[in-house]
Amino acid sequence: MSGKYSDALEGELSATTLKTLAPETWLSKQSYPITYDFSGTHYMTPYCIDMKEMDAVLRKEVEENRTPSVQYILFNKDHLLHRFQYGLSDISNRTNVAASTTYHAFSVTKTFTALAILQLAEQCKLDLEDPAIQYLPAFPYPADITVRQLLSHAAGIPNPIPLSWIHLLTEHASFDRNKFFKSIYAQNKPVKFKPNEKFAYSNLGFVLLGQLIETVSGLIYEDYINSEIISKLHLPENAFGFEISDIQKHATGYHKRMSFSNLILGSFLNKSKFMESF
Repeated sequence: MSGKYSDALEGELSATTLKTLAPETWLSKQSYPITYDFSGTHYMTPYCIDMKEMDAVLRKEVEENRTPSVQYILFNKDHLLHRFQYGLSDISNRTNVAASTTYHAFSVTKTFTALAILQLAEQCKLDLEDPAIQYLPAFPYPADITVRQLLSHAAGIPNPIPLSWIHLLTEHASFDRNKFFKSIYAQNKPVKFKPNEKFAYSNLGFVLLGQLIETVSGLIYEDYINSEIISKLHLPENAFGFEISDIQKHATGYHKRMSFSNLILGSFLNKSKFMESF
């Protein structure tokens, strides 16, 4: 591994920066040791599987400075079949990525949001075909949009760039998430198309589903996900969660210096506040 990473990347996200505006974007994920059984009851020997070509492609991504590190696990319901990890979790300190390295899961958390909605539907606490406004009286979009259409990204809800949807950890206690998103909805009021007219990915649609989960369940989003999904998976402690349990094991986030997105990044957030240069 060469020292050229620092030339290719703009800076690291501050460890005190927390993406809390939409919980479905900042659930933190931990990788598992290769011998660990997801049931948490015993250890095993995983099957052998040839993933050399895939690993070579991913190794090249790191070596050509397209990403600081890569880690993935291939598994079925019974076994871990293959794992690959390569690169640095912290460029400044030259820390190699390891099995214990944790990452932000970001929009992978939408899977948990969707599962929570389906759980509530299975419990007859909501109906997927009902208008979302039936559960969210202040629903800011057309009253005929259903829960299912939000879930399937077919509601026409706008999808503004969410880079500014962050605040510092020190600001979290006083932060009003619902108030913040009320202003975001107001700034992105018109739908892009009629319900079920087509598919278009929308972060805001899943923010609304998160609020719906809170209204129907009576729990805040994070508490519902922890109590009704994560705790029932019998995973190792701190395997998944909404807080970084060990900052020393957490991969630092970076933004590539020579990129168009970096050129416009300052238009969306205060770099001096939320990023550390190196």
